Amino acid sequence: MQRIVVRPKVQAPILVVLFTMWGLLGLTYFTSGDVVAERNWFGLGLGVFAIMSGVLGVWRALRMGVVIDATGVRVRNFDSRDVVTPWHAVQAVDCEQVDSRAGLPLYAPVLHLAGGLVPITALGSYSRDGAEHKTERLRAFLPA
Repeated sequence: MQRIVVRPKVQAPILVVLFTMWGLLGLTYFTSGDVVAERNWFGLGLGVFAIMSGVLGVWRALRMGVVIDATGVRVRNFDSRDVVTPWHAVQAVDCEQVDSRAGLPLYAPVLHLAGGLVPITALGSYSRDGAEHKTERLRAFLPA
């Protein structure tokens, strides 16, 4: 089975740009030389923190998305741990309305597990046809 990776088209590039600017802001803190020459330890720590958090933010933004492979579905969020759902735990996959944003319904694949429903909002779409297409791709991975 082929591995499918679906990444956000809008959210990830915006986060990459924002955290790159944050890291560069921390880098420009050292360009005047006053912070290093005067041994301003708070300033040094603040600059290093801004650079490191910028690099970490870019890394997290670049790995966001949903990975679908033979082992299961892995949802990689920006601000939390990966959520892995193995295929042996999935009973069915349906397309349902999972949310309503700005008055528009959001459709997404929903995994039916023994413990309840798990909507995969990262694969959501305002178009029911688009969400149905993604649901069919998920159903192809279900064991017979």
